[in-house]
This record gives sequence, C-alpha cells and structure tokens, in this order.
Amino acid sequence: MEPKGIDMGDYQEHYKDYDIEVAVEQVLTGVKAHYRVLKGDTVVEDWQLVPITRLWSTEHAAAQAGFDAARAWIDSCDGAQAR
Repeated sequence: MEPKGIDMGDYQEHYKDYDIEVAVEQVLTGVKAHYRVLKGDTVVEDWQLVPITRLWSTEHAAAQAGFDAARAWIDSCDGAQAR
C-alpha cells in the first residue's frame, strides 16, 4: 500500500495484472473506504463502497479493508475466466 497523489487517504497497489486505488474518507459517522480496479488505463471495476464494520476503525485499517475487497474481486474474476 502506497500513498497516491497529494490527497491524504488515497492509496494504490499493484496486484496480479491490476492496479488498485483506494480512497478513505472521514465522515461524521466514522470512516468509509472505496476501491476501484484498473488494468492499464482501463477501469474494470469502478468505485465500490467497502463496508467498515469495526468500531473505531483507523484510516490504515479502512484502506486495508478496501485493498482486501479489491483483491477478492480480482481473484473471483480470475477464477471465473479460468473456467
């Protein structure tokens, strides 16, 4: 997980043949995270909200939840293509 750009709460990571972007926001009710998946310059999964169910979640934990959800999505797509 690496910071992306100049905005706090934006992260990126390369996983398999994909690039994952995660955005974390502090909101009045807590923390929320979104992810999207790109292959090259093409968006293959646009921004998806990741439920953050942990009480007192940190920004890092929310970002990790975003990456976990994106990796799970990629793995499910790779499995479907292999069939």
